Amino acid sequence: MDSRKQQSIEAWLKQQAEDKSKKRRKKDLPDDGGVTLSSLMDAVTIILIFLLMNFSTDPMKVTPHEKLQLPLSTTMLNAKEKTTTLTVAADGILVDDKPVVTIKNNQVDTSDATSLTIPQLKDHLDQVVKERKELAARLKQNFKDIITIIAHGETHYRLINKVIYTAGQASFTKFKFAVVKGGQLKQKI
Repeated sequence: MDSRKQQSIEAWLKQQAEDKSKKRRKKDLPDDGGVTLSSLMDAVTIILIFLLMNFSTDPMKVTPHEKLQLPLSTTMLNAKEKTTTLTVAADGILVDDKPVVTIKNNQVDTSDATSLTIPQLKDHLDQVVKERKELAARLKQNFKDIITIIAHGETHYRLINKVIYTAGQASFTKFKFAVVKGGQLKQKI
């Protein structure tokens, strides 16, 4: 019996050693390649910070242009909503940063020099209004007939007048002008 007892004890010890060995192997082996929750949280946090840093909250975006120097103003108001932008630079007129008309010597080539309407600009603004109205209808909102004019500081009044008149003909009824904040009030004596 001693030998049977001895064999059963040896078998039991051998089984215990195998079980321990299996447990150690499971601990040593890497997991099945899954991603842990903390890694996912790190990745989501990094992506969120990236997106927050890259998207501006300012509704008024003025694209730098070598022939566009905005006039200075003492205003303290900020842009509150995104609107259609109409940029009058020294060399052309842009609508939402897309070139529409070229300007030479503060004049636009039109068929009638006495007319206040700029035909190419009117056609483009009509298309923009149509697209914005369709978008507003799909979103079940009202069309905002506001346009922001960004004009070069040395643009002639006659050209600004034509631009405003043309925008008015294209269904824009409210005008905002973009300026650079921080201008000094100067008086000439």
